[in-house]
Amino acid sequence: MTILPDLTEEQLSGLSSQGEAKVYRSLRDHLPDDYLVLFQVGWILRREKDRARDGETDFLICHPTRGYLCVEVKGGGIGFDAATNNWFSIDRHGRRHEISDPLTQARRAKYSVLAKLNENRRWRAMSLGNVLRGHAVFFPDIGDANALRKTDLPPALIGTAAELQTPRTWIDSVFSYWGGHARDVVPPNRRGVEVIREVFARSFEVAPLASSRLAEQEARRLVLTKEQMGVLDFVRSHRRVAVRGGAGTGKTLLALEKARRLASDGFETLLTCYNRQLADHLACLCAGIANLDVVSFHQLCHRQVERANRESGRDLVAEAKVTYPGQDLYDVQIPNALAYSTEILPTRYEAIICDEGQDFREEFWVPIELLLADYDRSPLYVFYDDNQNIYARASTFPISGEPFSLTRNCRNTAPIHTAAYTRYRGVPVSPPENEGDDVQFDPAPSRAAQAGKIRGRIVDFIVREGLSPGEIAVLIANPTSPTRRGFCRFSFFSASQVIESLRSGARNRPQSCL
Repeated sequence: MTILPDLTEEQLSGLSSQGEAKVYRSLRDHLPDDYLVLFQVGWILRREKDRARDGETDFLICHPTRGYLCVEVKGGGIGFDAATNNWFSIDRHGRRHEISDPLTQARRAKYSVLAKLNENRRWRAMSLGNVLRGHAVFFPDIGDANALRKTDLPPALIGTAAELQTPRTWIDSVFSYWGGHARDVVPPNRRGVEVIREVFARSFEVAPLASSRLAEQEARRLVLTKEQMGVLDFVRSHRRVAVRGGAGTGKTLLALEKARRLASDGFETLLTCYNRQLADHLACLCAGIANLDVVSFHQLCHRQVERANRESGRDLVAEAKVTYPGQDLYDVQIPNALAYSTEILPTRYEAIICDEGQDFREEFWVPIELLLADYDRSPLYVFYDDNQNIYARASTFPISGEPFSLTRNCRNTAPIHTAAYTRYRGVPVSPPENEGDDVQFDPAPSRAAQAGKIRGRIVDFIVREGLSPGEIAVLIANPTSPTRRGFCRFSFFSASQVIESLRSGARNRPQSCL
């Protein structure tokens, strides 16, 4: 016998109706294996009919060669007042408590169950519309069924304390009672019982959408840790500070928050970094904030040099090329052209914050310092991670004090931290408290197969997991273009770019998308 849900004795003892608990134990312990018993079943119909309504039943008892029964249970003493047509229970103190009509509940339930089953395609395909169905009531604390008989409630449909010991005999008699009045009834068979279980006791397990998990994780990341708050308090009283930390320790978040605070305090503030995509992202986050200028370092160079050229009639980049012949345009000549522009333009910042400081060359720091309103007193903060120094830049900054170290990963999930920090060298970084999905490895035998898997994963994230394309990034290693330190460069693509490149065919795809 299968009874669902499978309750423990502790759970049964905690039921509000101990009458239901008594019947549950009786059915569980005495019915043979071919019965299916569902406890506390509820349903909502697509369309309610006269006798088939939304509802519930205490017990739905099913048998493959018989049919199904809906049984309502009422514990304690039971009474019926014909003058008012009201049912009531009687507690141990003799007090009456009005209750719903158990017979009407059971009768309506048997029609509603069939209506709900007829909504199921598998049930309809088996043509079981005239399956034997019946209803009954069970009063486990009553000793004499004859005392409760009514014209619409014969003793055969009443279970009492005596039937707790032999529930099968009573159930057989109830089936026989209803079978004697029904014509051309059909048995549900095992397939029908399986459908009943599928409809009324379907088990399921649905993982949260990736979009929901990511939103929750993002909310946790955006809360500053005590350590990060300590950094902000520290830099508040220091004019020049370098802050270092491994990936995920929140350097960019701190740089952004410090820039916002300085700007809100009235400082003309510059927030700059090496990577253009990061600068654009930060600029979007800071849109509309007064006193805050957010640009990448080379954007800053281009803007300042162009303005200085227009005002002076000079060509500062050409002059830098003459002064530094043969040097790299972006590493040396353009940064020095920015330094020249400070002699022409009055533009100065009362505070400058540099993120990705590990990627700034020595030549970058001179013009940055020249852009400070007060060389000695204007705040200059540099956030960096020497482990991410993929461009092999200089690692010294115009800051004399010891760097402030961030030692907790608060951006990534714990599995990502474990995977990413296997090659980390530096001040130990504690793993995050933010649990997440395990890192998955999905190898492909070829670049074409890899491309197909990437596209399939992106489509699954968007269609089934509720993510938007803007929330998905694809980083693809390009071992054919190593950095100066021997690491692979990574190409960054949005989900939309990857899908479009895969649609357009290999001829138009970026090679790193293959």
